Parts: sequence; structure tokens; C-alpha cells
Amino acid sequence: MADFVTILGITFPIFALIALGFTLVSKGVFNRAALDVFSFWVMNIALPSLIFAAIASRSISTVFHPNYLILYAGTALIPMAVAFLWFSRQSDPLRRAVAVMVSACPNTGFIGSSIFLLVIPEQAGVALALNLLVENILLVPLSLVLFELARNGEDTGHTLRQRLMQVFIGLARRPLMIAIVMGLVFSALGAPLPEAGLQFFKLLGASAPAIALFVIGGSLVGQSFDGNLPLAAQLGMIKLAVMPLAAIGLILLFGQFGVELEPDLFKALLITSALPTMALAAVFAQEVGRGTFASLAILLNTLGAFISLNLVLYFVL
Repeated sequence: MADFVTILGITFPIFALIALGFTLVSKGVFNRAALDVFSFWVMNIALPSLIFAAIASRSISTVFHPNYLILYAGTALIPMAVAFLWFSRQSDPLRRAVAVMVSACPNTGFIGSSIFLLVIPEQAGVALALNLLVENILLVPLSLVLFELARNGEDTGHTLRQRLMQVFIGLARRPLMIAIVMGLVFSALGAPLPEAGLQFFKLLGASAPAIALFVIGGSLVGQSFDGNLPLAAQLGMIKLAVMPLAAIGLILLFGQFGVELEPDLFKALLITSALPTMALAAVFAQEVGRGTFASLAILLNTLGAFISLNLVLYFVL
């Protein structure tokens, strides 16, 4: 277990950058249009470069970790099930679908990647890629399926099957997914990148953490506590309490059968479980008229993540 000073040395820069983004945007130094540009850079250029360089420069045996994929999937599905059952009792289908996404889709790209680089620098890119595989192949599509099922009665001009196909095609076209696939191809073929090319992608990737955290802070400007605060707080508890407990429980359970994780990936899974929800969830929720609820829940668990992340880091360092 680490001492408080060591933990604060990791979490303080993270939340200080978030606070800096909030301050500069609230003071008008940067506007929403600038945040959109920064966000585009991170999601479509910097993070894909970081992931591609991390995967393509390693052999496939050191990149593909099925135990981690299974444990992460299980860790996320448990709070999703809890949110589905809990919000089925007190919410409409669209709000329930939003709750399922917010409960278990962590902010891996913006906050998780920054912490990985500080805590597990050698495995940061691999852990990031593994997380994004689970999130883009399982968690986000499953959430969006619930969105579409809840909207099935609406006249959108497309059948449910057509809308779901659009969802999967859109995810497959994302630069993050393309970077993962291309990295795995290079890794499987054993075709090393030229050193100059590798350094180029690493340099691009190095710009991701600070800009990503700045964007998170700036995006909190204008958010308020107006809305259904009790429901949003319940959802925050599912994300920041149920998900870490699910991770610990599954690690202990699978360990009884000899399924274990490498030390760095063990840390990555617990850190991931304590992350706040990805900001993109609010965008999806806005499309179905539940943006206020999602934004409030994300605001609460972004603030609460300071506690959950410090607690997790206390035990894993």
C-alpha cells in the first residue's frame, strides 16, 4: 500500500489539469469551439497514435490478454445489470438505457489513459487498447441497443435492424478502432515499424493526456445540479462503488480457478473500475432527450472519482 504523498503525486496532476481546463474555459480564455477541436485531436489523432505505437511495436503474445478481456467485460456487465434492474423500477426505458451506459462505460480515453501512463507506463498503451476493445465491441454497442429498443416506437424512417447496423458501422469506422486493428495486424505479422515511424506515433500520442484532461475540465463548465439529483447520485454510486467491488469480486473468484492477471493489468482493471463515466455518454443521451440526466450523473461521478481513484491507488500501489 502506498502512502498518501505517493498517491497524491498521481491524482493531483490529473485533477489539477481538469481544474485548469474548467478555470480557463469559465474565464473565457478558451471557448466551446476550441474544446471541440481539442477533443477531435485527442480522439482521432493522439490516442489512436498512442495505441497503434503501443501495439504494433510488440509481439502479439504480449498484447492479447484474454483473461483481462473476460474480467473487464464481467466487471462492467455487473453494474450494467444493477443499473438496468434498479432503474426499471423507477424510470422510463430511455432513462434506463442512459443509466446502463453511464453505470459502466468509463472515461478510459481521457482520464484512464493519463493515469495508466503515470502508474503503468510500460503497459499503458496495451491496457488502453484492451479497454477500448471491450468498450467498443461490447459495452457501448450493448448500451446503444437498449437506446434503440427504447426508441423502437419512434418514426425515424429506419427499422430497428437498420439503426443497429448504423451503430456498429459507426463504431467500426472510429479511428480508435482502426488503430487497434492495424496495430494488431502489425503485431501478428511481426513486421516492426521503422524507428522513425514509431517515434512519430509516440510523439503524437504523448500529446493526448494533458489535452484530454483539459477538455474534461472545460466540458464541466455550464453544468449544473439542476435535474433529478437523487437518481443521478444513485447512478454515480453504481459506477463508483458497485463497479470497483465487482472488479475485486471477480478477481478473487477467478483467482480460485487459477485465472490471474499480470501485476500491471491487475492495476489497470481496478483503476478502470474507479474511473468516472466517459463524456460521450452525454452526447448519446442528448440524442434521445435525456442529456440533462446523463450530464448531471457524469458531473457527480467525475467529482466523486477523486475519492474512488485515490482509494483504489492506495491499495494497488
